[in-house]
Amino acid sequence: MVKYCPRCGTQVPDDARFCPKCGFDFSTLQQPSQQPTQPQIQPLIDTATRVSRYIPTLTKYGKLLVILAIIFEGLTTILFTVDALTSSAKYSGSATTIAIDSLLMISAIFYLIAPIFSFPVKGLEVKKLTIILGIFAFLLLAISYILIAKETSSSSIVVRGLTIYGVPLCDNITAGIIILIGVIFIILSIFMDLGQLVNSIIQVVGIILIYAYTYYNNFNFESFLWGVAVSIVIIFNLIPYFYKGEYAKMIVSIGYSIGILIFTIGTLITGISQVSAGAPSSYSSALLHAMYGTYLTAGVLGILAGALGILDSIFMLIYAITMKSSPPM
Repeated sequence: MVKYCPRCGTQVPDDARFCPKCGFDFSTLQQPSQQPTQPQIQPLIDTATRVSRYIPTLTKYGKLLVILAIIFEGLTTILFTVDALTSSAKYSGSATTIAIDSLLMISAIFYLIAPIFSFPVKGLEVKKLTIILGIFAFLLLAISYILIAKETSSSSIVVRGLTIYGVPLCDNITAGIIILIGVIFIILSIFMDLGQLVNSIIQVVGIILIYAYTYYNNFNFESFLWGVAVSIVIIFNLIPYFYKGEYAKMIVSIGYSIGILIFTIGTLITGISQVSAGAPSSYSSALLHAMYGTYLTAGVLGILAGALGILDSIFMLIYAITMKSSPPM
């Protein structure tokens, strides 16, 4: 008889107490022999052990696909702004218009490179630099919205909730202000230590403010449900602050699993939306056609990431509930 290590997935003899590869102590999984429930629990443990072998691989490649989708989404916005800046130079666009396009381009560059710094990190940990660059991208987006509102209020050009291949434009100054306030809240939570509870509350409020309007304008960070997912993870991460019992780690792990499930469902929805976008007209610029190509690529990557992520989150949920701990990453 053989069994599998729940930490690293190595196959070991059934009577082994320690895993020869990672040193995991199998006795921590055993129930007292006098408990009659062991025969019923063992199949669940075996199932959780089996699925745990796939979690690190699913997490690694799902994470890679999301990052690639974000990169191609960022390239889409960069191509849009290059096209816009070219048109502004050709037709002597105003200084404000050039400033808006430039800010959108810089925002897209930060949006593109932000997740790359977290890829080498094992599991789902997000580096602080990734968060800072992502927030800075939203900051520039908010300023762009405010400038667009200023520009359109003094011209005949009207842009209301327009999205061109994932690039959102809005002439409502409220959008920029709401996102800007949300960004300020997140920055406060990053650079000011107000305690775990207060910092988490500030983070959730900031995310909701950013997400509420970017959701409305289809700026989705490659997941239609990213704001909901991140908020759930932050809230579940607060559980040990109020409850320090034996199930605290399990509850936090369940929260992460649910957050990943929601995020990847949103990624799948976003990808389907992107690949369903209509092609530009034949007389459109070469840059717009290239922009359409990068947008479709982001969609295909998003669909693949969503499929892997949903499976990964289900396996993580099974492991968390059965083993009452975080799964191996």
